[in-house]
Amino acid sequence: MTVAFTALPCPDSLLRRLDPRWKLAGLLLLTLATACLRLPNSAMIALLVALTLATLGRLPPRWFLARLGAAALFLSPFVISLPFLVHRPDADLPLGSRTVPYGLGVALLLAMKAVAVVALMLVLLATAPLDATLKAAHSLWIPGLLVHLGLLTYRYLFVLSSELRRLRVALRVRGYRHRATRHSYRTVGHVAGTLLVRGVERAERVSQAMRCRGFDGRFRSLTPFQTRALDVAAFLVFAGAAAGLLLWDNWKP
Repeated sequence: MTVAFTALPCPDSLLRRLDPRWKLAGLLLLTLATACLRLPNSAMIALLVALTLATLGRLPPRWFLARLGAAALFLSPFVISLPFLVHRPDADLPLGSRTVPYGLGVALLLAMKAVAVVALMLVLLATAPLDATLKAAHSLWIPGLLVHLGLLTYRYLFVLSSELRRLRVALRVRGYRHRATRHSYRTVGHVAGTLLVRGVERAERVSQAMRCRGFDGRFRSLTPFQTRALDVAAFLVFAGAAAGLLLWDNWKP
C-alpha cells in the first residue's frame, strides 16, 4: 500500500539548453521511427542512440536505470514467451553479424524497441521543466485540453500519494497489518474507495478555485521560447537519425 513518486530531475545539460519546441518535435520523430522498426539490428542502433541521448542529458543513472528496469520487468513475460509462441523455420532475423531464430529475433526486437522508446521519453521529460515541455506541446498544436490533463495529472499524483500515505499511517496506528485474509482485502477496498472519494472532492474544489481565478481554458507558462541555430541543428540531427534508422531498416542489398 506504499506509493511514492519523485519529481522529475532536470539536470543542466546540452539538451536542457535546447528550445523545448524543437527538442519535442525531434524526439517525437525519433520515437516514431523507433516504433516502426522491423529488424533487431536497427532496434539495437535505436537503443544505442537513446542511451547516448540519456548520457548527453546527464540523467541521474539510478533514476534512469530504475525506470528502464521497471519497463523491462513489465515486458519480461512477453519477451520470454515469444520464442516459444512464434515459429518460422524458414525465416531468421539478423542480429549483428549473425542470424537468430525468428521467434528469438522478434522477442529481442520487441524488447529493444520498447526500452529505446521508454528511454527517449525519459530524456524528453527529464531535460526540461514539465511546464515548458507542455507549453511546447501546445505550441505544436497539441489540444489544450490534453495539455491541461497532463499537467494536472502529474501535479495531483503527488497529492493523492500523500493522501494514501496518511491513510496508511492511520491504519497502522489502529493496529492494522496487511495479511492474506478476507479482512485485509476488505480493508484495502475501503481504502481505495476512500481515496477515490477524496480525489473527486479535491478535483471539485480545484475546479471551483480555477474558475474563481478566471481560468479560461488557455495554457500559460512563464518559460520564454527563442529559436536559435543550435535548436534547428539539433532538430535536423534528430530528424536525420530517424530517417537513417528507417533507411537502414528497409535497406535490401
